[in-house]
Amino acid sequence: MALILPAYAKLNLTLDVIGRRPNGYHDIDSVMQTISLHDLLWIERTDCRVFDVIGPPIAGENLVLKAARELEGHVGRQLPFTIRLFKRVPMGAGLAGGSSDAAVFLRAANLLYDLKLKQAELIEIAKAVGQDVPFLLSGGTARATGLGSTVTPLPPVPPSWRFLVIWPAIEVSTRAVYEAVDGSEPSKHRTPELVDALEKLADPPWRIECEFGNDLEPVSRKLYPNLDAVIGSWRTAIPSLAMSGTGAALFALVEGRREAANALAAARKIGYPAWLCRPVSAVA
Repeated sequence: MALILPAYAKLNLTLDVIGRRPNGYHDIDSVMQTISLHDLLWIERTDCRVFDVIGPPIAGENLVLKAARELEGHVGRQLPFTIRLFKRVPMGAGLAGGSSDAAVFLRAANLLYDLKLKQAELIEIAKAVGQDVPFLLSGGTARATGLGSTVTPLPPVPPSWRFLVIWPAIEVSTRAVYEAVDGSEPSKHRTPELVDALEKLADPPWRIECEFGNDLEPVSRKLYPNLDAVIGSWRTAIPSLAMSGTGAALFALVEGRREAANALAAARKIGYPAWLCRPVSAVA
């Protein structure tokens, strides 16, 4: 038996940096959303382990293999498999492609091996793999707090929304960005406003008055001058452009097919990978 599952990318619609812990890690408050851009994971239960990645080479340990190690440690036995991972989500982009791959693996292995692990158990395993992985076990629209691994579901965003996602081919180090956060700029506290707006968003035309945004953007722009130049240029054309995670992926909520098509064409004309994405609902 084999399973073929999409591993959806995520956007940080908002990301507030609340404070720095004594151990150097940061507390955040973020609204996260899975989108239709995805990797594809093909997994089959076998007698030996085979792991193939079709796409750009991955630096360091792949999070799928880390998830496998954590899962095997939890259940106390080896779980041999054959996996073919088809990569589409760019790496180092703030879209959590690797974390989503790991989350999908945990769900798939739970089914293939009939482990009967409850969601709470999977979440604890996911936390050991990466801070975004617990959210990506279910995805949808949710608020992430603490280090990002405490997840509270939110009302889904309207299915008619479309996100233009642009990756300016710049890989950003999450560690470097967070290490550069010095707390000199107070948080914009966009997340509570967006949460309140989503909870009131019941009927068409499904417009919100608050803005998307990311407290990490000034830090990433300072560390990566090329990213700073890209954002400055694109924001002239798309004032609502925001950054996901630590970057370098950028996104905007676009209204109307013509606006979306024009923005997508402009990004691709410059040579940047770009996608027009729909929101993806939570997995039950």
